[in-house]
Amino acid sequence: MPARIRGALVWTIAAFVLRVSLAAQGGPTDRPPLDEAAAGRGRTLYAQHCINCHGSTAKGGPNGPDLIRSPAVLRDRLGASLGPAMRATASSHAAPLTPAQIADLSHFLRQRIEEVVRNRTPTAPIDVLVGDPEAGRRYFNGAGRCSTCHSPTGDFAGLRTRTPDALTLQQRVLFPSLIRSTKKVEVTVTPPSGAAVSGTLERIDNFSVALRDAAGDYRSFSRVPGVTVDVRDPLTAHRELLDQYTDDAIHDVVAYLWTMK
Repeated sequence: MPARIRGALVWTIAAFVLRVSLAAQGGPTDRPPLDEAAAGRGRTLYAQHCINCHGSTAKGGPNGPDLIRSPAVLRDRLGASLGPAMRATASSHAAPLTPAQIADLSHFLRQRIEEVVRNRTPTAPIDVLVGDPEAGRRYFNGAGRCSTCHSPTGDFAGLRTRTPDALTLQQRVLFPSLIRSTKKVEVTVTPPSGAAVSGTLERIDNFSVALRDAAGDYRSFSRVPGVTVDVRDPLTAHRELLDQYTDDAIHDVVAYLWTMK
């Protein structure tokens, strides 16, 4: 074989071997294989630290963006862009995740992206039952002050049978409503002169307050100097807890409430 042809053949073989080697390692635009075990660990991390802002399907919510379409997530390789993106918004990412945990979270988010690609409208929420029921019981009866209004043998008896899934339960704990309740927001308005008027609150803003009194009459008052307004909202304690909850406390309480069959 002529030397020129033999040399060309050697270079062709060498180039092929190099291409195969680089393909095995993954090039700069290749995504690493999905590690199911790591994705499982990332799912737990997501439920503990991310779900309350980014939603149960990672498609965003009122307090956090859609991670399925996030450029940082779509370009991510084992946390290489996800980690810096989280550090750049450290004020809203207080959890001190290690590089290994961020890599696990990256695998989970990639898993979610691939699920969305296969099913553009996913309906199955992720599992939020990652807390400690016993720790939740202690919080329920202690720091959370839940037991001052609720009871496992009273209004919460059979709670699990009345709730379609754990995610719905978590949402109802965090953002309760009076729609199905007999309780109402009550208000007392005391004008500069005359008797105080009490009733069920109809509307309130910085300029006026309206109520419906015991006789069913609609009463409206301007909030001028000298007018005092006392609002009694049964959900005040829940709203105050939103600024006090930790991720662990929320998941512990939900895990505890889910045991109330």
